[in-house]
Amino acid sequence: MLTQDPWISVHFCALVMLTGALTSEYFLFRRGMSIEQVRKLLIADGLAALALLLLFLSGMMRLYDSPQGPAALLQLPSYRLKLLLFLLMALSFGYPSRLFYRWRRSLRRGRPPMVSTQQQLWVIWILRIDLLLLMLIPLLAHTSLP
Repeated sequence: MLTQDPWISVHFCALVMLTGALTSEYFLFRRGMSIEQVRKLLIADGLAALALLLLFLSGMMRLYDSPQGPAALLQLPSYRLKLLLFLLMALSFGYPSRLFYRWRRSLRRGRPPMVSTQQQLWVIWILRIDLLLLMLIPLLAHTSLP
């Protein structure tokens, strides 16, 4: 059986990495970006996706390695709420990632991508909501452990 300490470390490092990546995306994204800014944005988006994956994997390992067992933890309403908020954050993160991924073709041609006002509004609000959810999820962590 795996010890829980490495998974806690991976979980918290991924949480810090996700916070940094989402914050940098929030400050980098705007209309009229240069090619260099778009490349930085794509790197931040890739780091955020990696951090989400690490959070999911380390969270699942912590769930199955807990002394109470997965069934006991999943019965707690605060733990289920925490999982729901994480899934909501991961799903909402898909729109900005798909938008940024589509920009790679214009970057290869040497042109910065065009950002519409609606795209800017959606991405900024999604990043704000994701950062808010990222702040709320750890607040539920103390109430989820019996």
